[in-house]
Amino acid sequence: MKLARVGLIANPRAGRGDALAIAAAAIGALAPREIWVGAGEMGADALSNFPGMMHCVNWTPHTGKARTIFLARAFAQNNLDALVVIGGDGTLADVARALNGIPLPILGIGVGSANVGPLVTLTSHALERLREAQFVIRPADGLVAGVNDDELGWGFNDVVLDFTVLATVDGQVVNVDAAQKMVGINVPRTPEPIGTAQTRVVKKLPRGETLVAQGEHIATMIVGLPDERFYGKAIAGGAILSSFIGDVAGCLVCNHLLVTTRLEADAVHRAEPIVSYYVGLSERDCIQATGIRDGVALCADGNPLKILSAADRVQVRARRSLATVIRLQESLCKS
Repeated sequence: MKLARVGLIANPRAGRGDALAIAAAAIGALAPREIWVGAGEMGADALSNFPGMMHCVNWTPHTGKARTIFLARAFAQNNLDALVVIGGDGTLADVARALNGIPLPILGIGVGSANVGPLVTLTSHALERLREAQFVIRPADGLVAGVNDDELGWGFNDVVLDFTVLATVDGQVVNVDAAQKMVGINVPRTPEPIGTAQTRVVKKLPRGETLVAQGEHIATMIVGLPDERFYGKAIAGGAILSSFIGDVAGCLVCNHLLVTTRLEADAVHRAEPIVSYYVGLSERDCIQATGIRDGVALCADGNPLKILSAADRVQVRARRSLATVIRLQESLCKS
């Protein structure tokens, strides 16, 4: 499969800030005949020496993730072979949601803080593999997150309730304040429990509901997807059980903080016994959380979607084949 006509979206703020250099190297390795690219720092600045036909798309007046969404939808109208996305899990999820079922395959090059979701084809350290690689197209399952019945975002690794998200600061992956992250500022912050006496997490089913957990002892809630390459440390037990029984996803509620870059042995021992509650999630089900502490963020693949109040009602659903992704055939053979 030759990728002759591609679109390029580069998040200039992702990871260490070298997304444009990585974009130039990726396009050089792929050597497409034709490329659609956003103006300036959204890709065109990296391709001044591109030898093929380049279509440069102006994205103003859009800013932030709105320009990513605008470019993805614009490129999807051109019968491309693939959309090359340089960014982290959050950027890739934004692109998939912008396509919203359009079967344009995503070739994701991970340059973010985590790079663990199924939309990541390979990381920036493995770009040379693109020169001789054979590509295959696969569907990717995902999560749809919302508040008060309004859909806010998609995730392909996890949806989390937390005061923090992971980000790269001075070359190190750290927890940063989710509210500040929403306005583009990385401020380190220590994770805190999300529960109050009124907190309640339930699984809504066609026949009724199952109580997952309730009360102020709730520290963490994660809805995660099993993946053929990765099982996140925070959701490992639940996600693996989901894959065994054929569920799309799993929800883990725990009385210990799990969304963190480091775990101190003394802190873990003081918290013992650590108690977690797990439910599987099919396409028919919905996780609902209410009574969450004021200021907690609803996050999908590291993207803060909304800062919550205690009156908000969070919903997370699992959906099969939510996006179309490109895999390297050789990596599939080795798995």
